[in-house]
Amino acid sequence: MTDSMKLIEQVSADAVGKFTFAVYPVYAFVETGDPELLGTCFAIEYRNRKFLVTAAHVIDNHKHAALALGTPFSNELVAIERLFHLVDPGDKPREDDPFDFAWHELTAEEARIIACIPEDNIENRRSHEGGTGLYMAMGFPVSKNKKISPDDRRARRLIPLMFRYTNLQADADEYFKKRGMSPETHIAIKRENRSINEDGKEENTIGPKGLSGGPLINTGLRLPFSSILPPKVGGMILEKDEKSQVIVALRLSVVLQHIDATIGRFSSL
Repeated sequence: MTDSMKLIEQVSADAVGKFTFAVYPVYAFVETGDPELLGTCFAIEYRNRKFLVTAAHVIDNHKHAALALGTPFSNELVAIERLFHLVDPGDKPREDDPFDFAWHELTAEEARIIACIPEDNIENRRSHEGGTGLYMAMGFPVSKNKKISPDDRRARRLIPLMFRYTNLQADADEYFKKRGMSPETHIAIKRENRSINEDGKEENTIGPKGLSGGPLINTGLRLPFSSILPPKVGGMILEKDEKSQVIVALRLSVVLQHIDATIGRFSSL
């Protein structure tokens, strides 16, 4: 194994250890149907409060369904209140919204059950360090979370399977311009059709459906290599683009600015 591969393996393991505990699949439950995996979310601490963050399109189309999070370590489902703050797309349909985020402040009962990423491990502003960053996307792809046994379905007991994909930051200026994005507000990483799995074997890269709303982790490794910084959540996954071969995330700092503005309004009432 080359030195660069050892570094990538090291920072990837660090990211997995620091963040997977607070990344959750979002399910919709209707009266007669099977639970439907909508996407991914993650929980953070910010300004001594606790929040869930996900993509707005994960919440948009299921306004009348009960929402719950799957917890990978206990197989417990946690019901979530419907009070989400969704970014307003204005006159655009949601699929054309370049921001597409939603957040929910955890109730006291939710906060008791849902583990959160500490504030020290999230990015509240864009890093302007040189070089090309290595990032890890985390989430629950639909392709790996389809099968639910009849007994588990009746008991509403699920065993969610997480997927992680690591690659370098991509130059996506042309795509950003087309979508009304910018490097100040968004991050793109390369998405290749083949990747190395956790066993070190090459395989087809898992489809991104279901990853929406999951965290994009800045592993702290940049090329050319100089030093390794602590890993932090840098963004929230939005979409992929087949033509440009990228996965795109909204910078978490944009969501935090919206939280600050909203909480500030509430506090002044």
